[in-house]
Formats: sequence, structure tokens, C-alpha cells
Amino acid sequence: MLTTLVVTASLLFTGAPAQSVATKPLTFRGMTLQIPKTWKVGKEDMWGIHVKTGGCDRRAVECRGFYLVGPKGISLARHGNPYDPEEPYHPGNGLAACTPDKRYVEDFPGKLVERGLRPVGAGHKATYRVWRVGCSTQSGKRSGVSYQERIWHLPKSKILIVDKWSDSRLGAILKRATWS
Repeated sequence: MLTTLVVTASLLFTGAPAQSVATKPLTFRGMTLQIPKTWKVGKEDMWGIHVKTGGCDRRAVECRGFYLVGPKGISLARHGNPYDPEEPYHPGNGLAACTPDKRYVEDFPGKLVERGLRPVGAGHKATYRVWRVGCSTQSGKRSGVSYQERIWHLPKSKILIVDKWSDSRLGAILKRATWS
């Protein structure tokens, strides 16, 4: 009875079971995240790291996941200009395939649906934006397909976190980040 009560209380107050998911550390530019062991971390390149959090749909541009972007990717965002928090992140100069369905192109700039500051570990606040990005045919006809792009920007640390799949676990993981 007491054990049941403790587990129930843990679920009520934390929203998580008493046992935790097995994790592994991921360090990027002095920030360390404890991510589920099942997530796959890509190799770092001049832009940053792609972290795969789930499966790969054959119609999607890329596997489910998020990006940790460093200074190079921040400096060359949209049309070769630095990242602007008042626009979605789009490294490139032209049309981009729609993330969930590559048959379509993204309708930029999208619609800003949320803005604010979010904690990324103790003592670090990120500029946070959520954009709803629609997708259309190359001729401009709306497809009904859309996605949300969540962005955490840490300008002093020169880190941009871009999540086009709205992984429900990512916000809590970033909140518990540690810094060296």
C-alpha cells in the first residue's frame, strides 16, 4: 500500500514514473544534455549535430530529431544572413522541401505562434520561438500539410537548437542541461 502511494505521488507531482529512462550525456559547446540512450547522435560537422529521436518516414526530408547548431550555422542562416529570431531557421537560399513531406515546399516565413524565454540549465535563458510552417506545391497551392518549428537560441553560447518535430521530451531535457 505504501509503495503504491509513493509511486502514485511521484506521478502526480512530477508527471513521470519513479524510475527514470536510461540516458547518456551529449556535450555541445560547453552544454551537456542527458538524452535517452535510444537517441542517435550524428557526427558533428561545420553546421552542428543532428540528433535522431525517432524513426524515419519515407516521405520526410529527414529522420525525426533536432539539431544543435553552432556559430557557422548561426552565421549563415536564411539567404546567407545570420540567424534572425524573428524568422524561422532556414539555412539556404531557395525553396526548402517540407520537413514532414518532401513532395511539398515550405511556405516561409510561417506564423509565429509562441515567443518568450526558456531555461536551458541553471543560469542560461534561451530566446524561444515556435513557428507554424505550412507546406505547398511548387506552384504555390496549399497542401494542408504543416509542422511546428521550435527554436531555442543562446546567443552568448553561440548555440541554436532547432526542433522541427516537436519532440515532447526536449524542453525538459534542455531545462536540466548542465554547463562547463
